[in-house]
Amino acid sequence: MIPPNDWISQQIAPKKRRLGFHARRATWVTQGMGFLFAVVLVRSFYIHLFVDSKLLQKIANSQYSQVIHIAPYRGTLYDRRRSPMAISIRAPSIAVNPKVFDPTTEERRKLSHLLQMPESSIKKIEKKSTYFAWLKRTIPENEAAAIRQMDLAGLHLILEPARYYPGNYYASPLIGYVGHDGKGLLGLERQLDAELRGESLDIRHSVDARGDWILKDAAFAEPEPSGNSVHLTIDQVVQEIAEDALSTWVANSRAKHGFAIVADPYSGEILAMANYPRFNPNDTSKLNISDTQNNAISYTFEPASAVKPFLVARALENKITTENEVHNCENGQLRIGKKVIHDVHGYKSLTTAEILIHSSNIGIYKIAKRMGKEAVSRTFKEFGLTAAQPTILLPGASHGKLEDWRQWKDIRFANVAFGQGFIVTGLEMVEGYSALVNGGKHATPYLIEKITSPRGAVVYQHATTTQDSVLQFETSKTMRSILHRITMEAAPLAKTASYSTGGKTGTTQKVDPLTKKYGKDTRIASFIGFAPVDDPHIVVYVVIDEPQEKPYFGAKWAAPAFGEIVERTLQYMNVPADWPPQKLSEADTPKKDTVRGSTKPE
Repeated sequence: MIPPNDWISQQIAPKKRRLGFHARRATWVTQGMGFLFAVVLVRSFYIHLFVDSKLLQKIANSQYSQVIHIAPYRGTLYDRRRSPMAISIRAPSIAVNPKVFDPTTEERRKLSHLLQMPESSIKKIEKKSTYFAWLKRTIPENEAAAIRQMDLAGLHLILEPARYYPGNYYASPLIGYVGHDGKGLLGLERQLDAELRGESLDIRHSVDARGDWILKDAAFAEPEPSGNSVHLTIDQVVQEIAEDALSTWVANSRAKHGFAIVADPYSGEILAMANYPRFNPNDTSKLNISDTQNNAISYTFEPASAVKPFLVARALENKITTENEVHNCENGQLRIGKKVIHDVHGYKSLTTAEILIHSSNIGIYKIAKRMGKEAVSRTFKEFGLTAAQPTILLPGASHGKLEDWRQWKDIRFANVAFGQGFIVTGLEMVEGYSALVNGGKHATPYLIEKITSPRGAVVYQHATTTQDSVLQFETSKTMRSILHRITMEAAPLAKTASYSTGGKTGTTQKVDPLTKKYGKDTRIASFIGFAPVDDPHIVVYVVIDEPQEKPYFGAKWAAPAFGEIVERTLQYMNVPADWPPQKLSEADTPKKDTVRGSTKPE
């Protein structure tokens, strides 16, 4: 039997051990809490005494509010009649708070369908750790309405400036387009970005305790100030006329691409700059980069026979030949060293005017040989060809090239005379023909008439400068007459129902990049001309690259496009019809200049 005192000791001992364990644990907890409190206290003193209050405010703002950068409100692009070609509008964009945005599988699938974006992209945005993320920028209003009805938590519709192009496809390679950040990415939008771009709008949104946004009405306010507006020389109606005709004849010939330029030959104003193919800048989701090329300024090519009138004009001016002088054209073949140059149709002899009408390579070389290599090179440069820099500074703009005349061998000289062995741009050719037919005055092509501030002040105005003389008036008049004979006798498809026309065909052989030789079936068909003949209102250049339908001649494919553009444009401009010519009574017949034997200029 155990003594009573020992029994009591046995009962009490375990409890003492248990109480000792709990006491030690309580001590550890107390010491730990005391240590943490001391750390917090020291940290508080440190922050209070040594940390910049602005930094603390920044940290707090990052937790409870965030800045949304809204694209700038760009200025407007106008045509010559002040019709908008590119304007800024309010378009809905979709943003989410990833900490709240948690759609169901069905909701995600519906969003994917409405926004035409992969479900995987939506999931990726859901997983972001930020309070703000764009889901999709600048969506159509019907999509926004459908998404608004879904009423998803953490999804917000924000109105922000977006670019809209009323003409859709028309002039798109020239105008270009703007990215979602409001930055110009192509064409005039890119080149004039500094002028068109307004000031970005920064909107701060707060986050409530549940992570939802608290947005103010500032999200719907217009950024101030907006960008400057640019007034172009382009006429939207003429642009549409040129593009419609160009697209028709590129399609008819099954060509690779084409371009057309319409200009005022006296001022140099570009009325239209058409390209085909083209794109819709209002929907760039499936953009093909090849459709964005502005070949009217970027494409360089051998001009072929279209340059022959420049040499004839200079030869007439310098009295190296006369309009009716007869030249031996060698029945279509002429040996130069080991090479032979040919005419498409062989003629024994042709007058100077007929050399252009029948586009004789041999005849033009004989005239050029009289002029000399240096004079031929200088003539092209004086008419604006092979310039040292692009005529108009736009992204992708090119300029022509012609090697130094001292390096020309005889066969090279012959090639240059009839438009081979050097390159030009479409704008350079338009510049040259403007001087050729406007009375001999140099007129540099341009696109921008003026730039105005948001308040309407003119911050830039195109300067009208004194035009240099390239030809005498009488020589220009003679060239108009010869070029008119070309449309009457050699390029009848360039004629119109209401207006007299003049111009020159060009059929360029293209060099095969692999063989480095002229390809058998690759050509550039072109026609450049003007109308009306006695008082030119427009110069038009049409280039169709690689027509697949034979014959590949400019007279076949480019000339009819030229005729369509001329007829519709001059009617739109209210130019009186002058074709077919009306018979004049004896009293109405103009008197002749007894010295020169020609009608006096007005």
